[in-house]
Amino acid sequence: MSEAASDSLDLLEHTPVAVFVLGVDGTILAHNTGMQVWLGARGSAGDEGLCGRNIVEWLTAPSRMLYETQVMPRLLETGRLREVMLEVRDSSGERRAALVNAELRHTDDRRAVAYVAAVETTARAAFEKELVSARREAELAHRRLVLLQDATSALAVANGLGDLGETLVNAASRATSAAWTSVRLVDPTSKASATVREWGETPPGVRLEARRASPEQQLVCRDTDEIARAVPQDAAALRSAGIEALVTTPIVRTTGDRTVVLGQIRCWFRRMRALEPDELETLRALAAQAERVVDHLRLRDRLQHHALHDSLTGLPNRVLFEERLQRLLERSERDGEPCSVLFLDLDGFKGINDRLGHGVGDEVLRIVADRLQRVSRTADTVARLGGDEFLIVASGMDDAETARFAERVRRVVREPLDGAAAGSPLSASVGAVRWHRVPGSVAPSAEDVVAAADAAMYRAKRAGKDGVHVDVLGR
Repeated sequence: MSEAASDSLDLLEHTPVAVFVLGVDGTILAHNTGMQVWLGARGSAGDEGLCGRNIVEWLTAPSRMLYETQVMPRLLETGRLREVMLEVRDSSGERRAALVNAELRHTDDRRAVAYVAAVETTARAAFEKELVSARREAELAHRRLVLLQDATSALAVANGLGDLGETLVNAASRATSAAWTSVRLVDPTSKASATVREWGETPPGVRLEARRASPEQQLVCRDTDEIARAVPQDAAALRSAGIEALVTTPIVRTTGDRTVVLGQIRCWFRRMRALEPDELETLRALAAQAERVVDHLRLRDRLQHHALHDSLTGLPNRVLFEERLQRLLERSERDGEPCSVLFLDLDGFKGINDRLGHGVGDEVLRIVADRLQRVSRTADTVARLGGDEFLIVASGMDDAETARFAERVRRVVREPLDGAAAGSPLSASVGAVRWHRVPGSVAPSAEDVVAAADAAMYRAKRAGKDGVHVDVLGR
């Protein structure tokens, strides 16, 4: 053998590339030292060591499937293979990846054999995996930043707690893709149940008001077993609702050593969920944003309420009443549903106020307000105009129903008073007007309807008080 040929064989033997020859059944026929390094196998080079063993012994399950279903069939069909990634487990169990190229050749006795070169890419694969992971983390961080920026922008222009609740529901749903998302806020300054407000959706059969207050720490349950351990009292209801994972994020305020729970962001899932750290951190960030603005928005709600409601009775004032009446008139013009307005003036109230004092008079007004709400439907609006005058707007009543409703209102006011005003006579003069669309008619304004009801009330009063007068507009 020439010196040049000997040098070539030596170079092939010690090259860091794994070079080997396979039979079409995967049997190793020959290999260099580089293949032993790749497989972490002991033995001599040349025709000994790994020869006679099958390459599939080292392939990982996914690579074995790829080798048997695609690599060898393609090699036999085309005669060559270029840049296919295969992964083996070496003698220590470590995964090693290599980029494989192969050529199909025939021996002198016409047997098909494959000449294979495998360049190990384990480090490269690890680097690419780290790169993909870093890119994914960057994308998640960007997504989280955009979501929080959107939430911050929405909260900056929020017009009350309603906007806060809807913003949190939308953002939490986007962050987790939860099947159900709900936000619950509680006013810690009051124990009244009316101070609880909720937005979003809850799973069927899950009653938030019946559940204990949320703890101060985020509750994370990634599967049904964790749910059973964390909230055993709710596990059956959650299982019945088809919930397999959940996360509850408290909205808290910490002042010194005191921590107050202001509410919760709740997310429920139909399937087990990994609930990645970035998702949980996003929910905590949303809760922190809510804590910073909740008092401001609660104050804004109160100011808006005071601007549109009577401070004595809590009923809508004239401004809010006319807004609702105008919407009802517009709907009536569009859909043809009739609209009725009652105007009440109390008979005998001035005597009670003058004789027993303003405190008793205020209590009588509150009693009348409660009675009017009692005989009205949920969709009706009862308002206090001022002094001893009240307004009611109702929809869907014909002439006879309007008259009967006005009579019920008159009778409920006449019910005996108790307390300091017991024995004092009190009644009401009730004026009622009804409008519904007829061909060629145009809906009146809210101010015009109120003025017409006021005029009808004065007709009832001039007729002897404690009576009802009904008019129909547009005839």
